[in-house]
Amino acid sequence: MSNTQQSADPAAEPAPASITASAPALAPVVEGEHDAEVDALFSADGTLAEGIPGFRPRQSQTDMAKAVASAIATQGSLIAEAGTGTGKTFAYLVPALLWGGKVIVSTGTKNLQDQLFLRDIPVVRKALNAPVTVALLKGRGNYLCHFHLDRTLQNGRLTAREDVGYLREIARFMKTTATGDKAELSRVPENATVWNLVT
Repeated sequence: MSNTQQSADPAAEPAPASITASAPALAPVVEGEHDAEVDALFSADGTLAEGIPGFRPRQSQTDMAKAVASAIATQGSLIAEAGTGTGKTFAYLVPALLWGGKVIVSTGTKNLQDQLFLRDIPVVRKALNAPVTVALLKGRGNYLCHFHLDRTLQNGRLTAREDVGYLREIARFMKTTATGDKAELSRVPENATVWNLVT
């Protein structure tokens, strides 16, 4: 057998080369920068326990708060999923209010939106004594439109008698509201079809 011939023995074949790639070096990660503060805040005798009646520490909540604080500190991304009873709301609100700068919290339901804005954020802000400004932003479908209301009133072709009554309520409401937020008008159900014509 000459030196130029290949061996027929598969065991003698060299193993295929492994390919490795390295990612470019990133800025050093400062994981856990706020871990000690989070532990103190969420402890049984911490700031939250002192400021929120009925607060009880939960390790899963503290762990999630550390992960959120770390993501904020490193300007990273975090996808967190936790079961019922974990305390997710406080776990993301505390780091967001203390170290987040400008933060947007988007909710999937109006119920959760109201819970956050009307109850949870004020409670946590007070307990932390955090001087933050909070604003509630809603889509334009949540506000009356003068043009659409006038057009609907002039058109006068509503299919349901119930909508005629609702339209009168909305027209009265438009004269007195400072915001035009349809949530302020509880006499007209949120799912009334007339809303589609006037927002």
